[in-house]
Amino acid sequence: MHYGAERLGASVIPISGGNTKRQVMIHEGLRPTVLTCTPSYALHVAETAEEMGVSFRDLRFKAGIFGAEPWSERMRREIERKLNLKAMDIYGLSEVMGPGVAVECIEAQSGLHIFEDHFIPEIINPKTGEALPWGMTGELVFTTITKEASGDPLPHPGPLGPAPRTVPLRPTMVRMGRIQGRSDDMLIIRGVNVFPSQIEKRHHGDPQVRAALPTRGRTRRQPGIS
Repeated sequence: MHYGAERLGASVIPISGGNTKRQVMIHEGLRPTVLTCTPSYALHVAETAEEMGVSFRDLRFKAGIFGAEPWSERMRREIERKLNLKAMDIYGLSEVMGPGVAVECIEAQSGLHIFEDHFIPEIINPKTGEALPWGMTGELVFTTITKEASGDPLPHPGPLGPAPRTVPLRPTMVRMGRIQGRSDDMLIIRGVNVFPSQIEKRHHGDPQVRAALPTRGRTRRQPGIS
């Protein structure tokens, strides 16, 4: 992402995570327009800015690209409200090319466009290996076209998500839904298939639970957390 942005002519500020107050000061001074980080850290930045008396409405952010961890539509709305920007999901695997596998477009924010000039996406049944039709949920497998010295295709267990499909705004690129988990990450509770992302979505909707959840980068303890 860093070198891709530079190739487009953008200036990149590689400040990573941590020392959040300094990051808020940099946002005020340099006025960047795009933020890239994990969604949970984006919320932590918003909380820190509020504690410092800084409003994101006074900054110049227009868009955010967030990934590297599961997040829900409810969390997207919270990020957009607190950071005053458009939040897009991004997906990548270090095995096949880092974060440059698929990303949402700012126009629709509905499904991640897969870069088919580098990858051939397929959905398979994780138990049988059988290819599934578009619109079904299964194990997502990528065959790399341009990446060298990498497994081809991506070995099991892989990510689980809806099969690729097209979208009018980007008719030449198929898109995929949110990743629901990994094929070895599913829990069976009383005969019901449960993914950790489903638990996250439910907990994030409860304000009391949300306030008690630890956030990456926080140094202060939350009430009830030992």
